Amino acid sequence: MFKHNGAKKDQNVIEHKQFSYIVYKAFLKYLYTEVIDLPVEEALELLDLANAYCDTKLKKHCNEFIKKGLTLSNVIAIYIAAIQGNIKDLEEYSFQFILKNTTAVVSQHFITMENKLRLDLTFRLAEAGAFKT
Repeated sequence: MFKHNGAKKDQNVIEHKQFSYIVYKAFLKYLYTEVIDLPVEEALELLDLANAYCDTKLKKHCNEFIKKGLTLSNVIAIYIAAIQGNIKDLEEYSFQFILKNTTAVVSQHFITMENKLRLDLTFRLAEAGAFKT
């Protein structure tokens, strides 16, 4: 798995700077325990690592872990990350969470979104009937 990063046989330390220390540590813990020990927001980076190393089992566990950890305060960040990472099932799950909690999400966290994403989300919510009277 680490061969593609150019590690040499005589190296005592292999440096990987693509992901944070906390994510690599969680990855190693996961390899031994199959437990994801991170805040939900950090699990997005672990999901990126799983994609980089083609670890489908970890990707599945990360997706489930993130879905279980969705809250009003982190759903926008996760929704944006899912769009940017082209993670369709997580994007849809986040959208459904936003749809169910439209008033709370829009009133508290909507302003933090980039204009284009905010507009796209507004149209998507309208199409789903979130603004019916």
